[in-house]
Amino acid sequence: MSAIAFSRLAELFAPVEHLLASGGDTRLRLDPATQLNFYGCRPYPRPEAFTFASSTATSISERGFAAAEAEREDLARAAARDGLETAVEAQVEALRAELLALLGLAGSGADIVFSPSGTDTGLHAVFLARARLGTPMASIIAAADETGSGVAYASCGRHFGTLTAQGAPVEKGDPIAGLAEDVASVGIPLREAGRLRALAEIDAAVLAAVAEAVAAGRGVLLHAMDHSKLGARCPSAACLAEIRARHGERVQLVIDACQLRLGRARLAAHLEQGDMVMITGSKFFTGPPFSGALLVPGALARRFGTVPRLPPGLADYTSRSDWPRGWNGLRDGLVEHANIGQLLRWTAALREMRDYFAVPQGFRRAALARFAEIVPGLIAGEETLDLLPEYERQADAALDEEMASRTIFPFLVRHAGRALGPAETAILYRALNRDVTPLLPSRLSSAQRRLGAQLCHIGQPVALTLPGGIAAAALRISAGARVVSECWSAADEAASFAALDREFEQVRLILAKLALLLRHFDAIARADAERQAAA
Repeated sequence: MSAIAFSRLAELFAPVEHLLASGGDTRLRLDPATQLNFYGCRPYPRPEAFTFASSTATSISERGFAAAEAEREDLARAAARDGLETAVEAQVEALRAELLALLGLAGSGADIVFSPSGTDTGLHAVFLARARLGTPMASIIAAADETGSGVAYASCGRHFGTLTAQGAPVEKGDPIAGLAEDVASVGIPLREAGRLRALAEIDAAVLAAVAEAVAAGRGVLLHAMDHSKLGARCPSAACLAEIRARHGERVQLVIDACQLRLGRARLAAHLEQGDMVMITGSKFFTGPPFSGALLVPGALARRFGTVPRLPPGLADYTSRSDWPRGWNGLRDGLVEHANIGQLLRWTAALREMRDYFAVPQGFRRAALARFAEIVPGLIAGEETLDLLPEYERQADAALDEEMASRTIFPFLVRHAGRALGPAETAILYRALNRDVTPLLPSRLSSAQRRLGAQLCHIGQPVALTLPGGIAAAALRISAGARVVSECWSAADEAASFAALDREFEQVRLILAKLALLLRHFDAIARADAERQAAA
């Protein structure tokens, strides 16, 4: 065994929590003081926290962590016998097959390209669209103001951070060699001058942007949104159908379903229509952050299997086993630098998926509908909070199965008679997720101090502009898969609903802690400023 091979094999024996935080970019780095990453999560279980943060990311569960540990042990045994590359390849293929089965896509011909994150997946979509459409090409992004912060860069083939998943240092915004040339990016926002645009208006803007790009001789990669950060889906299904009919081979659709808040029937319908679909295991399904995948419909997968090579700059983001076995031309030009962290994170996410889909659909539907009934009332009951209205519903919601219920509940926070801006809302977000009792007056009751100590993890602030140009930000409380799977009891349905009621009690306590923080906001803000300065 070579020294390099031995070194790679030795990586498998690092603590699992270290492996789970590897194979991504700087967002996975842990704060030395809190052991939390950029998303407010840690790579080992955090059962002491009340967690409704699935619109952003969630700390790994105890069962997910156990699944990752077992996978690491299996991988170590197989690697010692067959070599690390062969062992990783086999494990990734098993994950690929299981993910297709869990999503109801086994036998559909669809294939999967794995990646560390949803943003990395966007790079793969750009590459495959280039391979199909040629250049010049335009990426048109629906709901550009409610997608990931790196999408504007990734959609035109540019580096979206300062470090790739393979550990290569890069300059944010610089072109990725072989990917960015002759690719432009056009954003279609949900809001204009602080006003939420109607779905028909967004449809018209998307149709116009696509027509303009095609008339200019560009192929179009249209990024349609199926659940934005605040829950929007656009453009409409009718708009997408019109684009397919009008422009045919000049347009490739990719559905941004990274939240994975859509029914399996809708997912299958997208693929049947020839759309690629971007997903993650780390939003609704509450796997640890940084597990992305691009679903490629069968007809396209067969075409891409003959693509001869990957752009040179994209090799810093991916490894051979990320790509399906049948895509030999691409795979032959890549080295195998196994992303063990990515493999373990997807292993944990699939455990969450298995447990969720093991719950009868009747309870899944009832639990999410109950969440959508109770949580808005709890938010509306707080005088300092303003629940944002639900986005416009589409007529084809039957395809969403239990996901027809709203699962993301964003709200503004008011203090001293005004909506708080992004920086102030971020202070509250961080304070919710830590013990703030040292910052509270000693005169408070023991119940209030227990509330101040409670760790509460919710969705990160999303910046938005209100009418009049007022800068604000929305926090989010969201239903994730664990709300269903951890409440379900096959032996006692009444106990399942009682467990669901305890979830709502946790939401109530989160909102009570938020009210407590607002009453002592000045002290909380001063301490946060000192902590940020020290970091």
